[in-house]
Amino acid sequence: MEPWYELEESERIKLYYGKHTIKEFWEWWENKQSSFMEVRIKDWEVIKETAQKLSLPYSPSGVYVHNHVQLKNVIALVRNKTTCWFGVNPRRRNWVKTKAGTFKDFGGKDVNVSEIRFMFIDIDKTSSEKRPATKHELKNADILANLILERLSNEEWNKGYVKICSGNGVQLLIKLDFPLRTPELMFQDDKGEYVFNDDFETLKEVIRKGIGEQVRKFSRKYKDELDVQVDKACFNIGRVGALPQTKNYKYGGFTWRGIIEIEDNPNIGLSDYILSKVDDLKLYKEKNVFQKSRAILPFERLKKGKFMEHTLVKYMMETELPSGMRNNYLWFQLKCIVRDSPGIETNSSDFRDMRSKLEAKLKTNLPSNLPDKKFSFEKDIVNKFCIENMLPPVYELWPNKTLYKDMGINSITWKHLKIFDGDSIKLEQGTGIVEDMKEVKKQMIYGSSDINCKVLLSFTKGCIDKYGEQKTKYFFETIFKDYFTRT
Repeated sequence: MEPWYELEESERIKLYYGKHTIKEFWEWWENKQSSFMEVRIKDWEVIKETAQKLSLPYSPSGVYVHNHVQLKNVIALVRNKTTCWFGVNPRRRNWVKTKAGTFKDFGGKDVNVSEIRFMFIDIDKTSSEKRPATKHELKNADILANLILERLSNEEWNKGYVKICSGNGVQLLIKLDFPLRTPELMFQDDKGEYVFNDDFETLKEVIRKGIGEQVRKFSRKYKDELDVQVDKACFNIGRVGALPQTKNYKYGGFTWRGIIEIEDNPNIGLSDYILSKVDDLKLYKEKNVFQKSRAILPFERLKKGKFMEHTLVKYMMETELPSGMRNNYLWFQLKCIVRDSPGIETNSSDFRDMRSKLEAKLKTNLPSNLPDKKFSFEKDIVNKFCIENMLPPVYELWPNKTLYKDMGINSITWKHLKIFDGDSIKLEQGTGIVEDMKEVKKQMIYGSSDINCKVLLSFTKGCIDKYGEQKTKYFFETIFKDYFTRT
């Protein structure tokens, strides 16, 4: 089946949008938690007419639905009249002061958001031309959405999401594994206003200033190449998204919106990650899922009673490790994890037991002093030890290089060296394999399969001259294609 963005709209509706019902979308959004969704509507007269006809609560910003039948009925009444959206996060009644008195009612403000249930990402064309997005622009928005999902997959946070065509771009709704409840605020009846506290302000900003800034920074790397961008306002907790099966009225016409993909599994650890930063938003600068990691995620921490199940501990226990540099590379990194795992101390029975078993396995003494905080746990350092000793890497290689490109080299095997008659590339002495790969990669050209295959084989021959055949074969089979097919 053709990609959704290549299809004419009628075919797109039939083959993609029509596969997912409003009931399916509602059940995914509500997640068995009784909730109100705001349907944001531009036209005040349409709001009143719709609410009165369907007996729904309403406010100056929209109407509020409590189940999929109500949502379906609102869509049927509104979509041929004006553009409408849905409130990304569920809404609640909160205090308002009017001439008639003070009472609780729905509204479209942040104080009416009952909880943060999703991370919302809105991708649009960068062109300021007043026209609908082209197929090419929709394709590029979809590429960026997939790059973001791919990066989230490193932490297994791509298991619960909805991808929506907004009419002029792509929107992602990433479900948190448990919602973040917004705190109640004091309402001053005499002034008719709320007293905002630090807890509310911090939670309101936690996605925008935290992982939201990371997503924006990550997406900016592709702005020139793809000519699309993430809307900086999409991380606000009161944000609204494109409502599926409605029309986006714009530029003298309209385009349909619909669901492209829907996945409904928990993104385990995503809420934990967000909450781990609530106390100090500045800590977001120390850990970036989309850039270089400077702090450990919940999955990387040591857990009480489960030290021996940790990935790095199991690797050290189960792998025959050469004696050189084990302490500096592996044990030092493990101690960084110990230092940064909440509630873990070197005098605990868990730590002493782990250290004792590792010392017996490695037949060496392992010092228990923890590293200075200027050092952090780095997966690349662990992998560097593996590469230098021709061992399988413990972690994914170069996870921060995110855009996979077809360089035309995936079909090349070690056997091709026997029939390759090209010259070997002369490599500098005193450099390591990563430095060598970095230099030779400059000779590769995206989309030029013939050139890239010749460069790879010439480089491999040069590595044999420098490192020997055994080590080069390990490099070839373990790291070359992984490195050269990333940017």
